[in-house]
Amino acid sequence: MPALALISKDPELHQELVSAMEGTDWSVEWLGPEVLDDAELQQDVVVLDAANPEAAAWKPIRGKPILLVVEGEYSEGPDLLASDFVFRPTRREPLLARLERLLARSPIGDLQSRYSKAFASMAMGIVVLGPDLEILMANPRCNEITGHREETIVSQDIGHLLSDEDLPRVREALSQGQYPRGMDIHLVRRDGTNIICNSSFAPLIGGEDHTVISFEDVTLQRQTEQELIQTMEFLESLIDASVDAIIATDMEQRVRLFNASAARITGYHESDVVGAVTLVDLLGRATAQLVTQRVLSAEHGGPGRLEPTMLDLLDIHGARIPVQLSASLIYETGEPSAVVLIFADLRDRIRVEERLAEAQKKLAFTEKQGVLAELAGTAAHELNQPLTSMMAYAELLLRQSEPESNGAKAARVLIREAERMAEIVRKIGKITRYETTSYVGHQKIFDLDRAADGPSEPGAKG
Repeated sequence: MPALALISKDPELHQELVSAMEGTDWSVEWLGPEVLDDAELQQDVVVLDAANPEAAAWKPIRGKPILLVVEGEYSEGPDLLASDFVFRPTRREPLLARLERLLARSPIGDLQSRYSKAFASMAMGIVVLGPDLEILMANPRCNEITGHREETIVSQDIGHLLSDEDLPRVREALSQGQYPRGMDIHLVRRDGTNIICNSSFAPLIGGEDHTVISFEDVTLQRQTEQELIQTMEFLESLIDASVDAIIATDMEQRVRLFNASAARITGYHESDVVGAVTLVDLLGRATAQLVTQRVLSAEHGGPGRLEPTMLDLLDIHGARIPVQLSASLIYETGEPSAVVLIFADLRDRIRVEERLAEAQKKLAFTEKQGVLAELAGTAAHELNQPLTSMMAYAELLLRQSEPESNGAKAARVLIREAERMAEIVRKIGKITRYETTSYVGHQKIFDLDRAADGPSEPGAKG
């Protein structure tokens, strides 16, 4: 049996309603002038007396149609709340007609009648769904976003708008009484193109079996976000793939970026460094201050830049690693916000240079040995000829002189010294390496005996 809830101080109005409803299915309950909490109202229609002094302060009742009873002049306050009105004296026929119309009125119809202008002016698309997810109402912005006209979208299932991939999860959420907020869904426009919309779901107040969906087109924003994500991922991969150590710090020298090469060189793990280690820990206080001063000055590569500089980096154990450092400032809104430092590990380069120097030293020694051998051979060859003549004439002089004469004595001395010289020349001809020996004081002279003995390694000099 339908029931009326009368809010009034006027007993005559109550009697009028009782008389008018006599012989019908309607019952009338006089609640008096008190403003009741809507949760206590079980009646189907609320009848509000416009002459009630508290009528202007009356608040809307959720889900309850209000029938305003007016007589002559009345306040605009209750008029704005009323779903319909009837004039006194109340007569059965117009009263029943209005009550039946109020009972038949759906929450959507009441919503459209009250808030049609508000829905039409909203910047977001609005769709109201019935219990079976049929589209009951769509505002102009919805039609603009989706490309549909009102006659092509109303009375259609929500699947008419949602993509195949999103329709099942929306149906499941609503069937479980869940109302997602800020969820991205794909809508299909009338021309068949897909767009991404950020949407929120909510139950319709006064008609909780209905659902209100508000959404806005965010296709361009999501595409931009995806491009930014791809760019960031590419830059991160590029930084991680660099063979040089790349480190970024804020202006307080706290490490904010630490790539894989930096971890490999220093022995630190990225998770142990970012936000916890400073440039002082990696370079030492004096070197860190020097780098900061130079990168902030314009004398070492230009403003905000530091040209390649040789210095030492400290690893996790405090050991010094020779590196070549270059650095630059990153600016935000014209102010420096970070420092990027690129380190090239010089240990391999230094080892290569040392091996190259050693090889050059060995080559120079080998060349010296070759020149020395050639010179010795030439000297021996050139000395042998006059020495042979000297020995021949000394022997001739000895044969022509008396055995005990001074000439014979001199000839024998010449022959002995010539033989000694021949032995020296023989040794010169056999020189294969460079050997020295100590002489007077700190002087060094060529060690002919050792040099003629056989080959030796470089650095075997006495």
